[in-house]
Amino acid sequence: MSRRAVVLLTAALLGPALPSLATTTTSAVVAPAIRSTALSLGATTAALTDRDELVGVTWSSGSPTVRVRFLTPRGWTAFEEPEDDSDVPVAEERERARAGTEPVWRPTGARLVDVRVTGAATGLRLVTVGDGERRTTRGFGLAQADAAEGSALLGGVRTRKDWGADESLRSGKVTYAGSVQAVVVHHTAGGNDYSPQDVPRKIRADYAYHVQARGWSDLGYNLVVDRYGGIWEGRAGGIGRAVIGAHAAGFNTGTLGVSLLGDMTKAAPTPETVRAMARVAAYAGATWRFDPTATVTLTSKGSPRYRSGTKVSLGRVHGHRDTGKTACPGALYDRLGDIRAGAKALLGPAVRITDVTVTGAPVHAPTPMVVRASLSRPATWAVEVHDADGAIVARATGEDRSPHLEWNGLRQDLAGAIPAGPGDYTWHVRADDRWHPVATRDGDVQVGLPLVPL
Repeated sequence: MSRRAVVLLTAALLGPALPSLATTTTSAVVAPAIRSTALSLGATTAALTDRDELVGVTWSSGSPTVRVRFLTPRGWTAFEEPEDDSDVPVAEERERARAGTEPVWRPTGARLVDVRVTGAATGLRLVTVGDGERRTTRGFGLAQADAAEGSALLGGVRTRKDWGADESLRSGKVTYAGSVQAVVVHHTAGGNDYSPQDVPRKIRADYAYHVQARGWSDLGYNLVVDRYGGIWEGRAGGIGRAVIGAHAAGFNTGTLGVSLLGDMTKAAPTPETVRAMARVAAYAGATWRFDPTATVTLTSKGSPRYRSGTKVSLGRVHGHRDTGKTACPGALYDRLGDIRAGAKALLGPAVRITDVTVTGAPVHAPTPMVVRASLSRPATWAVEVHDADGAIVARATGEDRSPHLEWNGLRQDLAGAIPAGPGDYTWHVRADDRWHPVATRDGDVQVGLPLVPL
């Protein structure tokens, strides 16, 4: 099977194509509520409200060290030191931007923030960001490209409209690279205790902080992944296009920045996160024709780790810490191998159930019924028999190419094993390679009266 055929098959399995590039759109958005107050060196305590999603510190010049802690119903949190990400944007974007820290999310219930600033800096500001009022805006469009090939690997990607991007906040024009050569994996830092319903406003807060507090042209990341496995459009310009983001100093051009919403220095990534990151890596590999398990040589445009002009050998899927002096993406870095392997699996064929045979039907206890199946390749499998109410009366599991179950027509109840009642039953075979949609095959089977010894 050709590479194109594999991608098209995967696209058909994973979901419908995304809409083509739009022009303008009118939608309801939530305007950000931003407070920016002068800050001095030393200690400062400020009040917070339930609307505040995050805090950050910005400055005009200098290189201060910032520490932050919050007063929650359980007491003061430990101090954390948000990283200085002033050098992240490309040069043109950096020239009009304010220096500052990464945002720090407000813990649930926190009413005060204690900020400690040391070192030399001028023009210090304490910034809080949250949701303001809903309003209607005419924006620049959804900016999604045709998903006939790689983009469909993302599945049901959420758009900027879905998270409520106020497109009127963006500044400057979208810039593009010739292609994407690698995927840079990040985490946003902040908290991990958010619900699925919290995700849009978390992204909105990061967007407002990047654009309004820092002066960046847009959200820094090309894509955002939440801990539930959702994939969200980040910087505008088009899914499937090589949009230049602001996420990895010296390596923004020709890379795709994807960030997990959360702090992986405080938690481990969920299985859903790893799968979503693998889908992003597979999408990039399919769209720009590279093997996500391979390496590539990129040339730095100047980063805290590599001076401009330095050629660096990197994984096609690598972490932010590989090019910058940062802990990002925390524990997610240890899962990069799984992300690469998952992406390569997604670019290959899905496991298929190639054959199923059922013998011993209709079932008369204790004479056994046997279900045997064959898979196109090894995978985790389960074979079950359900009664008319959907209850499982027999189950077998394994991890190879040969699912099988032998059932003698008995089921367990409080009295022990007794013959299953006569009627219509169903058998089910499931095969899961962890990355593609689960392969299934189902059928009916009759259960009759048990055999009575003569």
